[in-house]
Amino acid sequence: MKLKLSIFLLITFQFIFCQTKKEINRNGYKIFYDENLRLDESGRNGSEFYLFTQKENAQDNFAENLNLMIQNLETLNIDLNNFVEITENQIKGNGKLIESKRVNKNGNEFHILIYESTMNGFDLKFMQYDFVKNNKAYFLTYSAKKEDFEKYLTEIESVMDSFKI
Repeated sequence: MKLKLSIFLLITFQFIFCQTKKEINRNGYKIFYDENLRLDESGRNGSEFYLFTQKENAQDNFAENLNLMIQNLETLNIDLNNFVEITENQIKGNGKLIESKRVNKNGNEFHILIYESTMNGFDLKFMQYDFVKNNKAYFLTYSAKKEDFEKYLTEIESVMDSFKI
């Protein structure tokens, strides 16, 4: 009886977990996200997609989000080191660079940048994963109000860590 119950619970858990994950798989990349995030594939601001958190209440005036941008580097001869250096200089010109580190995870080499900046009257904090592969730069960026950055970090980081090229 205990074995049947354990198997039932395991299958139920797996079914529930699989039902809560959605996938974007196109243009040479794949990423999984939770169904509670709202997907926007309109291409606004040149993005591949945005994933927005839910508004907490009527006074919530900023939706924390994750977006992916892809830049063609074919004629520029830029590797990950060059791309990160350019990005860091742009950040330092408009904000404060907090952390910059190279990571190897799940067979992917990428660079993580954490920084702060003020945009449209909001004090924001960002975490960006930079990848360079096949003459393209992929930059995946989590944007949040500074005071709400940690609130969504675990969930968003899980999505970001699922990114594969």
